[in-house]
Amino acid sequence: MSIPGFSPFPPIPQRSTPEADFDAKMYALFQHFATTHRNELLAFIEFLETNSTVIGAALNGTTIGLTDPAAAKFTTLEADSVGGGAVQADGGDLEGDGKLVRMDGALAAALSRGGQYRGATAEYNIDDAAPGDAGLVSVSNPGTWPPGNNGTFAWMTTQRIYSGETVLQRATFGYQSTGTPATPVTFERIRSSGGSAWSPWSKVYSQASLLGTVSESGGTPTGAVIERGSNANGEYVRFADGTQICISPDFTNLDVTETTGALYRTAAPISWTPPAGFGGAISMSGAVLSQGNSRTHWGTLRVLNSNSIDISVFAPTPATDRAVRAMVIGRWF
Repeated sequence: MSIPGFSPFPPIPQRSTPEADFDAKMYALFQHFATTHRNELLAFIEFLETNSTVIGAALNGTTIGLTDPAAAKFTTLEADSVGGGAVQADGGDLEGDGKLVRMDGALAAALSRGGQYRGATAEYNIDDAAPGDAGLVSVSNPGTWPPGNNGTFAWMTTQRIYSGETVLQRATFGYQSTGTPATPVTFERIRSSGGSAWSPWSKVYSQASLLGTVSESGGTPTGAVIERGSNANGEYVRFADGTQICISPDFTNLDVTETTGALYRTAAPISWTPPAGFGGAISMSGAVLSQGNSRTHWGTLRVLNSNSIDISVFAPTPATDRAVRAMVIGRWF
């Protein structure tokens, strides 16, 4: 339906110039307003009510537009909100396409969509990722990837955090096509505003990644935060900063009967190889802890090298069947 038009007004008589047909012209003018112009206004109003997509609102107290619009039109317009079936009901309403998205639902709607897939032959350089990129990316693609063998695919997100080319990029490993996914491991880095340089990748630690195998490269931690283990030589704990603590098993059935001045000692030192190697003997120190009645005996240790320690036990009087345990603190790198 085309927009209705308006016919021209009849000639308007002029009082300043007497005209013989003044009465006829005035009658025609009033007739135009009373009939023709009125009908044309009513036709235009009907056109607005039938075709307008301005919805049931009030303008200066006057309702305009449709209160019951046709299909595919907006349904309600109030003072400060839009609603109806063509509008997202709330932040969690992600069903269907072609809806007007609410501000509180824009992020949820974006994150509900699947990202792009870039397989081994995609030639997608992660160093050149554009802000807003997200998807599953094969580590066979070019670019500077996080250190270590973290998996064959990473969920990559590249998010603008300021002006220019400044972006925050995250790489999360652990994807599996079937079965229970592996524990996710996440790394992140930031690109400069000029886009010329990336920071080194930094591992994001979580409850799942605090414990594990510690490692380092050039003095920089690259593995877990804490590593704990044990074997026949005792227990150990390693920290990402290089600190290591080793505790021996109990050395029992010791005879402290060898005269040494006014004291007595074990006839020969006890040789102990710690359960985990140290980075150097110069950084090692520790103590010998007496088991049982501590007043009857005590011990000392001597570091021969980073993997060999001698333990001697002393007593003020001859003693048999004594027990001790050793602890050494040092660095593993």
